[in-house]
Order: sequence, then structure tokens, then C-alpha cells
Amino acid sequence: MNAVLEKIFELDPAQMRRKGNWLWWWWIFYFDEPRDKPKQVMVLWSTKNERKINCNGLDISLRHEFIKRDGAAWNIDGAVAAWYYDGRQMRENYLLNHADVLVEANRLGTKEPFTEFSREKNGFMVSAGDLQFQIGEPEKTGFYAPDSKESVFLKKFSYDIFKINRVPFESNAGRGTAYFQRVRINAPVPPWYWGLYHFEGGGAVHYYQPHLGASALTNKPGGGAFPVKKHFQFWDGRRLFDNRACSVRRVGGGNPAFIVESDGAAGKAKMLVESYSHACWAFRKGRLNRLDYNEYPALVKEFSFRNASGKWALDDLGQGRGNSEHATGFLW
Repeated sequence: MNAVLEKIFELDPAQMRRKGNWLWWWWIFYFDEPRDKPKQVMVLWSTKNERKINCNGLDISLRHEFIKRDGAAWNIDGAVAAWYYDGRQMRENYLLNHADVLVEANRLGTKEPFTEFSREKNGFMVSAGDLQFQIGEPEKTGFYAPDSKESVFLKKFSYDIFKINRVPFESNAGRGTAYFQRVRINAPVPPWYWGLYHFEGGGAVHYYQPHLGASALTNKPGGGAFPVKKHFQFWDGRRLFDNRACSVRRVGGGNPAFIVESDGAAGKAKMLVESYSHACWAFRKGRLNRLDYNEYPALVKEFSFRNASGKWALDDLGQGRGNSEHATGFLW
């Protein structure tokens, strides 16, 4: 397990120095309470090899040598950001700072402001603002075990992801379950739908649908969407049902609902989630080169999955809480 988890903090300086390369470490925490609108926190450490980019009004201009050695650590010119839905209101720019991100074996963080993400004896620790999280050890097998994938496409672009789909946490603001991903991508970023939901009974749902369409040009929701990829996964606590088929429809503005459907070899699914808050990271490189990364804390209101082996409904799984993303625009 330790050898696998060490990949979280590994860096390839040659990859990092490629123009446009984007790297982030991303935790999202789903709290148990309040039940009607559970707290939620997202924490992000990130860098993108661009001369200049703006996020939520913060101009980030990288130094010439944006990755360099700093003693035992790699010093990366980047940013730390966090939003915090505290059960009553969204604190969108809870953290938003241009900062040196120091990465070493089993640890990364920033000095100004102080943040930290580290590997501990029995899990992980995250500190951001006034929040401190003690995160449990990931499971060794199944859908919640650490997972990594790498891909190269068009002989030019590359993508890799390391993720943990669910792990328990305790914090000074409450307890719940968390999701983690470390992503490095060297490719244009199109609009996408993404969601991950944890059920009280131990199950989970994940969906992902990057797409092209009007929202890539207008930076506004709506219009036709042509999927680049379609993926739907349902974990019932013991078995994984995996479909390479998925459709996502956004309903309403403000805090929208999302209708997710999947009909494939693993079974047929339909899910309705309703969001109760919203945070956005608005990236700007130019008039058309921009991305609005919208995140919506939400609850599962309806769920069904059936195949030859059985049927599952929301009553069988318990409350489902999580986050739906709808990114619009196109960033390259």
C-alpha cells in the first residue's frame, strides 16, 4: 500500500516543464451533517505552466523557473484554493492564493498561507485555513482502493490520474467521507459533467462526460453537447457495475438538478440529484480561452439501477450526498 500511495507525491520535472501542463491535488470532503444541506469542503493545490492566468480575479504570473529544487523539496510556482459550504452559506474563496507549493516525499503544502497535505501512519492529514482533517487509511481492494491510470493520445497529449473514491475522515468541523484525486494533464480542456456520490450504506456512484458543444464557445450552460467520453459506475458496497454509456442533463439555473442515465452491459440506471449550493473557479487566459469550473454540493433524490442480478433503489442505499460538476468554456 505504501508504495502505491507514494505516487501521490511523485513529480516528473520534464513533464511539468511542458507548455500548458496542468497538475493538481484535490480533496473534497462530504460531511454527514446537517442532513438537509450537508457541509462540504474542497481543497486544491495546483499549477499550470502558463505565463499568466487569472482565477476569480486573482492574476497569477509564474516565475521563469516555475519548478525548482528547494532543499529536499520541489518548489512549484502555483496556487492553493479552497471553498467551504458551512451548512448555511458558501464561502467561495475560503482560500485563493498565489503560492509556492512545496512537494517532498509523502508531503506537500504552502507556507503563505499555511496549508498541508501529508501521508500519516494510518492515513492522511489535511490542514487548510481553520480546518484540520484526519483521513483514514484507504481500503486495499475494491472500488475504494487507490487507483491510477495513464494515457497518451494523438502522440502529443498525455493524461494521468491517481484517485481514492472514498475514505472516512474526522475534522474539527465534523466527520464524513472524502474523495481524492491527483491529476496531470497536458491537453486542451473541454467542458464536462462529473459527479461522485457516497451513500450511507457504503455504496457510491460516479459519472463522467466530457463533451463538445455550444457551452465551449459561450461559456454558458445549455445548447447541444457531443460527448467525448461516457462513463458511469455504480458500487453497491460489494460489486462494481461499470458502463461505458452515460447521459447527463442539467435542469434549471442557479442551483440546478442533474438527471443522469446509463444503459449498458452492466445494467440500466437513472439518478436525479438536486444541488443546494454552488462554487465556481473562473479561469481566464483570453476572450475565448477560458473555463468556468462549476461545482454543486448536492443530494441524491432518486436512484434506480437494475440488471439481470437484481434491482437497487435509494431506499436500499441510504442517503446519497456528493458533488456534481458542470464546467463550461474551453481552456488550452
